[in-house]
Amino acid sequence: MTRSNSFLVPLLALSAATFTTVSAEMMPAGVLDSLSSSLSVSGATAGLLVTGWAGTIALTSIPLVRLTMRWPRKSVVLASLLVMAAANLLTALAPTYGAALAARMVAASAHGLFWAVVVSYAASLVTPDRVGRALSIVLAGPTLAGLVGLPVGTEVAHRVGWRVTFAALAVACIACTAAIAVLVPGIDRGSARPEAERWDRSARSVLLVAGGGFFSLVGYYAVFTFVVPVSDTVAGIGADSMPGVLLASGIGGLAGVLVAGRISDRWAASALPVTALALAASLAGMGLRSGPVVYVVLVTLWGALIGVLPVVLQAHVMRVASGGFRNTAGSILVTVLNLGIGVGAGLGSLLSTFASLTLLPLVAAAVAALALAPLALLRSSRPSRTADASKTVPGDVGDEVSASASARRRGNTPAPEQELPPTRRTT
Repeated sequence: MTRSNSFLVPLLALSAATFTTVSAEMMPAGVLDSLSSSLSVSGATAGLLVTGWAGTIALTSIPLVRLTMRWPRKSVVLASLLVMAAANLLTALAPTYGAALAARMVAASAHGLFWAVVVSYAASLVTPDRVGRALSIVLAGPTLAGLVGLPVGTEVAHRVGWRVTFAALAVACIACTAAIAVLVPGIDRGSARPEAERWDRSARSVLLVAGGGFFSLVGYYAVFTFVVPVSDTVAGIGADSMPGVLLASGIGGLAGVLVAGRISDRWAASALPVTALALAASLAGMGLRSGPVVYVVLVTLWGALIGVLPVVLQAHVMRVASGGFRNTAGSILVTVLNLGIGVGAGLGSLLSTFASLTLLPLVAAAVAALALAPLALLRSSRPSRTADASKTVPGDVGDEVSASASARRRGNTPAPEQELPPTRRTT
């Protein structure tokens, strides 16, 4: 078995975990009516289970990563999944809304820690020229969560109750924990206890990349949060036709995830800025009243681009972060992206209330285009490194000689691989 194939099963195990955790994150949106009725609260109050989740992640991700910095990454992943399992079970058993909210906040904290570590963990399992493709496998989980996990969980809730849905999520988290414990190798940095990470020269590059992702997600979620009324106002597509439109967007997202890895590995320097620019352009196109057919095409493209964006964004962070800064970089990215989601939803709410739904996609496009500013600063300050990556990383799966040569050519830069030699893998 080749080295690339030997890590397919571990990556699929991590992908199953990302699918499960994001399904748990999304699930209140699908069971909000039955949950609010069961717990005797309004729909708006129950909605805090969703908004409070993002806020908790933004507040706790970086402190929790710092607290667990000396733990092996595999142990952090396993512990966070077990905490999520317990929190989902407590949600299922919650006698009151306050108990359910507290359980969700615990789950959100574990979710943020999991996502801060899982990307760098996956990247460490493969050679540098395959980081994008590895992340495309792991990040297929969240896309499938929206296409499969949320609809299935919602259907289960409607048939047998929302508590059964959350209990099933707890069982799924335990199953993922067992699979990762058995199938995913640990990352051995030597016999000594891992050193705590410190901010280094790569921190500036990480912040610039995260800033680009922030503006892209603000633009995306400003429209996504209000996509049903926007579609009606701009393209005349009513609520009864929206399931088909959203399905087209979801299929586009899945296709985007599937090709994102090769795009990221083939065009390491340009994949992220080009994706950010295309996302802004698709948002602008959605606001031009070009008719329902063109609108659906643009929504499908929009969905494909949001499938590509997380892969190329997180792969870019892993490339610019030093080996000793990867976990902190992951926590920074998780925090900034959750802030982007919250700010985007808030911007959409303000524009829909005080301006016009017709203007919403155009304003969102302008905000999304701001992502190019920090990314341009990154390219101007570090032109040689990403340029070298795009030249040396092959488009198809390369052999071990090309991977080793690529790593040697980056030996004088603060590349992640500098502190993670191939001998770091253990079983």
